[in-house]
Amino acid sequence: MRGPSWRLVILAWVLTSCAARPALRQAEVLQPSPTEQDLRARVYLAKGDAALESRQWGLAVGYFSVARATQDSAEAQWGLGWATDRASRQLWTTKTEGSVLAAAFSPDGKLLASAGFDAVIRLWNTASGEPVAELKGHAAEVHAVAFSPDGRLLASAGRPGEIRLWDVRKGQQVAVFQGHTDVVRGLAFAPSGNQLASCGLDKTVRVWDVATGTEQLRFEHDAYAVAVAFSGDGRWLLSTSMDKTARVWDLETREALHRLTGHEEMVVSAAFSADGSLAMSAASDHSIRFWNPRSGQLVDVLRIQADISTTAIDPLFRLVVQAGWDGRVQLFDARSGELLERLDAHRAAVACIALSPDGRTFASGGMDGALHVWARPASPAEVLLRGHEAWVEALAFTQEQELLTGAEDGVRRWNLADRSAPASRAERTEAVVSLTSSPDRRLLAAGTLTGQVRLLEAATGRQLRELSTVKGSVRALAFSPDGKVLAVGNERDVSLWSVPDGVLLGRLVGHTGKLWALAIDSTGTRLASGGADKVVRLWDLARRQPLRQWDVGDRVRALAFTPGDNHLVTAGMKQPIRLWNASDGLLLKSMDEGAVGVLSLSVSPDGRFLASGGMDMRVKVWSLPSGELLGSVRGQQGFVSAVAFSPGMSVLASASSDRTLRLLHFDTLEHPPPAGAPLSETLLRHGLVWDEARLVIQNR
Repeated sequence: MRGPSWRLVILAWVLTSCAARPALRQAEVLQPSPTEQDLRARVYLAKGDAALESRQWGLAVGYFSVARATQDSAEAQWGLGWATDRASRQLWTTKTEGSVLAAAFSPDGKLLASAGFDAVIRLWNTASGEPVAELKGHAAEVHAVAFSPDGRLLASAGRPGEIRLWDVRKGQQVAVFQGHTDVVRGLAFAPSGNQLASCGLDKTVRVWDVATGTEQLRFEHDAYAVAVAFSGDGRWLLSTSMDKTARVWDLETREALHRLTGHEEMVVSAAFSADGSLAMSAASDHSIRFWNPRSGQLVDVLRIQADISTTAIDPLFRLVVQAGWDGRVQLFDARSGELLERLDAHRAAVACIALSPDGRTFASGGMDGALHVWARPASPAEVLLRGHEAWVEALAFTQEQELLTGAEDGVRRWNLADRSAPASRAERTEAVVSLTSSPDRRLLAAGTLTGQVRLLEAATGRQLRELSTVKGSVRALAFSPDGKVLAVGNERDVSLWSVPDGVLLGRLVGHTGKLWALAIDSTGTRLASGGADKVVRLWDLARRQPLRQWDVGDRVRALAFTPGDNHLVTAGMKQPIRLWNASDGLLLKSMDEGAVGVLSLSVSPDGRFLASGGMDMRVKVWSLPSGELLGSVRGQQGFVSAVAFSPGMSVLASASSDRTLRLLHFDTLEHPPPAGAPLSETLLRHGLVWDEARLVIQNR
């Protein structure tokens, strides 16, 4: 993603200019001049960038789509691809009379129940938004709904305090529980389905026998009780209150197990993790707290830079959906607190949030009477992985869905078939600091910290032979296009090895410092080398003779040839990324001027993209051959030591000195939605409309 853009300055100027212009004739509005068209596109690009910064992915999709429709560009394509992979899609929306105060998904996720000010409970088909049933019987607004674990019953409650049970399949009321003397705010079924908990403005928390409707237990808070939740084993009950506490009640001893204090405002939401190891409370004091329910100790606190009116969390405690009095709905990583997405979904306060059992579908209801249902992307746009205990220094794809990583603690193999949770295993324990796979992906060469080069079977990791032993570490390796020759960077020269029989073919001598980078062009006739002596050398491989050299000013850390035209890309410390014509030695393009240090390069298999990573802790993606910066990807907290495109370009991987590996979904960045896609359909998928006269995209 990209940072704040200079386009925002242009935006202000354009809007001022447009406001000052005399009225245009209708023909001029319909057919803007090329200059005006360009300025409009820049306005939309600027607004798209701003939406990316605030993680309003759907809004960014809208602005970049309009920018492409106005004047297509690589920048707009990248922005649209980036936002599309991250944006939740609005499945459907509806408007009711009065506020929507409660919502809940059935256990199988196929139904959504909603209720509110008009006292009617509505059941919806989650996928289509088609109404399934209307349940009537309440005399006033309904504040809470809850499905039984088997999905057969629905409980509802509100003002003045009675609780009603409904047979979901028949759409009929089957029971009424009387006891609360004021509005009921929270409902929850026990995992067994035999008990129902309720709480409300009469300050009480009550537990009911579902079969008989009799009250079994009663607890009290010091102020209004707001929410209730059962633990997975049904032994504990968690309740929250306006008294700024959450409380854990032991249902066997009928006593308070813990009084959880620390919140400074009303505690609005409660939940237990599926395994019962954590309890969650969320409050109007902008915080979400995680507790050990057994000990009552505080485990973690997430500070939310927004009002909290209600929250929902998945059973594994990975995703928090938070809503506020400002109408926003936001998604957070429950473990890191990272903001994942922001939706300015409602025109008034959000009163309820529901998260489906699949963790992908969520609903929000507001004081504006709107009920929105959203679906998150099927697979994550990027995944951050941990497994190594040392700086990850090398990457090599052996298949589209298989990646090997090298570090001082050895080699790990990653299976990427499940993009959301890739699995890995350790394969070698010796320090491996360079990796490269043969063009046919059948062989893997690994350079070690102690000077060995090992030729491995890519599929199994089985060693086939050891090719050389040199002084120092082996930091540079390159296969010829036919896979028959392996070039190895030594301390001051390049050794060429016959892969089939492990015979040394010769050496390329001339460098005066350690070699850090090697690359062979697609014809297999030229090899580029670079390292600590600040020189890039180009060699004729057949004759093993130098062709030319470039003094690049500082240490060379990365080299790559582009497919097809076989231009050479060079990079390193305190120098720009440079694109050279390898045939005549002319400099074609300089990129990343002022870079502190670039440590790694990867050219996409189709030659359209260049990825770079370095000491600024970012992965940058460039368009080739233009050299235009498309995007800058952040997230890893160390030097980016290696980058690599998968063979089919579905993934861009990056390795970092913070011992992490990041997988960036690249399919949509490579092939963004077509510029000719109907704008109305694109905007509708994200709940947006386009005000062309004001150059604004906004919620419907």
